[in-house]
Amino acid sequence: MKRKILVIEDEKTTLNSILEFLLSEGFDAIGGENGRQGIELAQQHIPSLIICDILMPDLDGYDVLTYLQQDPNTAAIPFIFLTATKDSSSFRLGMEMGADDYLQKPVTSAELRAAIASRLRKQEVTINNYVTVEADSQDNVEDKMEQLQNFSEAQSSLFKFLLQGIKPSINQLNQELEELKGTPVDEQQEEHLNNLQTEFTRLLAVVNQVSELHKILTPENTTVLSQFSFFEHEE
Repeated sequence: MKRKILVIEDEKTTLNSILEFLLSEGFDAIGGENGRQGIELAQQHIPSLIICDILMPDLDGYDVLTYLQQDPNTAAIPFIFLTATKDSSSFRLGMEMGADDYLQKPVTSAELRAAIASRLRKQEVTINNYVTVEADSQDNVEDKMEQLQNFSEAQSSLFKFLLQGIKPSINQLNQELEELKGTPVDEQQEEHLNNLQTEFTRLLAVVNQVSELHKILTPENTTVLSQFSFFEHEE
């Protein structure tokens, strides 16, 4: 796929000369004759690189760069300034504003070729690094999801194991209490038996709540814990 390069230049002779050079180098070249047209073309085509003259009527190169940097779709496009001036302050201003390179007119084919190759190479490295980081991030997410799934399965198994061991014992003890209550006892013994019966009933209710909880508890709905009274702190 051909790389697309946008040239923004108000001097038609210079514009056509650069476009012809780019086409001969195998690029897909498009040109804008002023700043406003250049901005529209940049937003429409999202080129791989922009070459822009500084001194233009209406919107100059600095205005174009500032405008495109404010648009998330065009902010990261490599930007090369063209200028006929030898003023070093213009060079510093352009670089401080975020331009990637600065070429003085009349620019030679060799200078243009080298500048384009350097910017596109740097852009490719940046994209590759971003893709690598995104891939690593995706791998980390998948690892975390797998760990979460394993934890959820282990949690479910633990719930079942505990319930299978506790519930039969509670039921057996409850039956024993019922039988003891049917035998002659004094008033103090009966009070103790009633207290034991109350505590076992409460414990059985907790176990039943846990049994229901493990059926619905998932990483996505852990907030349901607040619905179960045994998680609340008593004052």
